[in-house]
Amino acid sequence: MTTKESATYTHGHHPSVLRSHTWRTAANSAAYLLPHLRPDMRILDVGCGPGTITVDLARLIPDGHITGLELAPAVLEQARALAASNSLTNITFQSGDGNSLPFPDGSFDVVFCHQVLQHVRDPVHILREMRRVAKQGGLVAARESDYAGFVWYPATPGLDVWRDTYLKVTRANGGEPNAGRMYPQGSGLVE
Repeated sequence: MTTKESATYTHGHHPSVLRSHTWRTAANSAAYLLPHLRPDMRILDVGCGPGTITVDLARLIPDGHITGLELAPAVLEQARALAASNSLTNITFQSGDGNSLPFPDGSFDVVFCHQVLQHVRDPVHILREMRRVAKQGGLVAARESDYAGFVWYPATPGLDVWRDTYLKVTRANGGEPNAGRMYPQGSGLVE
């Protein structure tokens, strides 16, 4: 994200946060996408974090290529190390900004993000950028949170306080924790 348009990543990049992201795989975090993949596809993972989903997707497209895009340098290094430890050659990681994707129009068969839009100031703009770099007939795929949909029974006041606090902090940092329900219309992805 650019300085002007960036939001603060509410979770931060502490090693404990990054460790919590390493359980994510293509199967448990992008299962909806897997039936659409072909072995020769070009995929962009916007906001790839430590690269666990990206590396899994690379295994599924052995004749294709996946690019992981991430802003945080330390996180990028972790993603690169993961790919190297898996001896993958069809994967690259680079620094980049979702507000201005550094790729020509129509570069990718699939443009994907996981839990990114809730952390940015203008998710619709990022979805438009994702659409721009997707090939004609390509796929733009996003999995996002909707914290307003969190329910628990029996009622737990402490969890209610946590959720309400998280909503306020994330919005103060420039994000929208209910992004999952809010953005497809303005992005031009649906009519």
